[in-house]
Amino acid sequence: MDQLGGKLNEDDKKTIEDAVDETIAWLDSNKDATVDDLKEQKKDLESKVQPIVSKLYQGQAPPEGGEAGGDEKDEL
Repeated sequence: MDQLGGKLNEDDKKTIEDAVDETIAWLDSNKDATVDDLKEQKKDLESKVQPIVSKLYQGQAPPEGGEAGGDEKDEL
């Protein structure tokens, strides 16, 4: 995250840090949580962090070997 951290504004960094801290605190106080509870916490954390991470990658080229068009395949 150090590489991405340089690209984040302070508000986004704080949002991510707070979300992670909240999740860690929840995990510490819910050691007997069910798989469904853990999945719900994961989904909640992702919903807070994903929009920020997505913002970083907007407008960048797809990774090497990837296609911008998604599932389209070349025809022979």
